[in-house]
Amino acid sequence: MSPDPLDLLKQLIALPSVNPRLTANTDPNAGESRVTAFLQAFAEEQGWPWLRQKVHDGRDNFLALVGLAQEDLHDAAIQAHETGNTSVILFEAHQDTVATEGMTVPPFEPQERNGRIYGRGACDVKGGLAAILAALSTIRSVAYRKPILLASTINEECGFSGIRALNKLWSDDEGEVVEAWKEAKGPLRPTLLTSTFRPNVAIVAEPTELNVVVSHRGVVRWQVTTHGRAAHSSQPEQGENAIYAMASVIECVRSYEREVLAQRPKDQRCGGPTVSVTTVQGGTGANTVPESAKVNIDRRLSPDETPTEAWQEMIDWINSRAVLDGCRIEHETPWMESHGLAEGENLELANQVAEIATEVCGSSELTGVPYGANAATLAAAGIPSVVFGPGSIDQAHTADEWINVEQLQQATEVYRRLALDSQSG
Repeated sequence: MSPDPLDLLKQLIALPSVNPRLTANTDPNAGESRVTAFLQAFAEEQGWPWLRQKVHDGRDNFLALVGLAQEDLHDAAIQAHETGNTSVILFEAHQDTVATEGMTVPPFEPQERNGRIYGRGACDVKGGLAAILAALSTIRSVAYRKPILLASTINEECGFSGIRALNKLWSDDEGEVVEAWKEAKGPLRPTLLTSTFRPNVAIVAEPTELNVVVSHRGVVRWQVTTHGRAAHSSQPEQGENAIYAMASVIECVRSYEREVLAQRPKDQRCGGPTVSVTTVQGGTGANTVPESAKVNIDRRLSPDETPTEAWQEMIDWINSRAVLDGCRIEHETPWMESHGLAEGENLELANQVAEIATEVCGSSELTGVPYGANAATLAAAGIPSVVFGPGSIDQAHTADEWINVEQLQQATEVYRRLALDSQSG
């Protein structure tokens, strides 16, 4: 009997996988290792050859080939090369979640009520991952003509380093490919992924309410620090107030949004580019003139923008206008950057997904979204990609995160049909 996506989701929610950048270093719930171990055990139970790709210490991407037993891989690779039949569909969902502070439901004790499942990651994106696992396990008895690739990456929430590492497996740069093989472990050999079983299309799971996302915005995030000089607050003239300087930096960010970004054309699906100051830190005590202050800036990109150019334009604007009053400003290298996803090469795949989703769910539209996803990185590697999954982005990252059970089941059926369709032709 194939596993129920609802049961799989409950098991995944119960495995904490908070992105380490979003929580304290001592948080026992940090890291994706528990989910990675679960995926490995699941693949072994299904008889899928698997591979763990180290990205950071203790944090591995997970891959599995569905539809080919380990003992059949060699013959399948030879046959694929002889026939030229090497097309592979990739299903991808990330392992990490955001933090749990302020949640009003138990984050790792899944609760089912009123047709919903509550818990951290239920919507973003363990629901999509559970649906993919359930879907692929239901078709294991099919006589496969082409393999299906499952991938679950780390660090989607804070850097996209997992999906970038995955892309190196099928890079045209031999040096990147060799780097991607380092410390990889498992019965699935990376050489098969770089040559024979490179994906030609990809479905990325995110909460899209069962619509098909063909375009999304990109992002670049970085930290800005103002450096001043500390002094006793009874003699503020003896110091240089880093918070005052940062206040001017923040006003520069606001003026850039009003005077520059608001005037630019809006993408018909994703909307226009935006910028926000998302965190502020500064000062050491109530009676000390602060010697430093820090903010994080979040710049969302239209699909046609590049992270590096957007970052440079933004810091040039700040540097030319900020009133620092003797303080010094420092822009760190971006800690998160990703291109947007542009529609075009993915439309054939998108229409296929929408047609199947409409049959299963009653309706499904091609759409764009303001957030980012792993699809853009895959598309940049020449793999036409769309984003599709159960749940709504409105429930992602919330204090009572939940997913609709009916959508979870419908997504499972859509993924199952897509996997079966990939075997035709």
